[in-house]
Amino acid sequence: MTHVLLQAVESGHHGKELPFDPFWYGVITLGIALALLGILWSFRNSLALDPVEHHHNDLDTGAPDGRPGSHH
Repeated sequence: MTHVLLQAVESGHHGKELPFDPFWYGVITLGIALALLGILWSFRNSLALDPVEHHHNDLDTGAPDGRPGSHH
């Protein structure tokens, strides 16, 4: 039984040869990842956290009826 398994392993399928060394696959992948990170980094300040501009002229008075509280 072991002999049959060893023969199967020795005559196994080897597949196609790679067009270049496996090291370069890692280099290309790292380059693509850095390019995508650069694209992501270019949008770092584009989020509008508060798109509606608020003008608070009544900061000392509190609410419109004179009570202290939120100004929104």
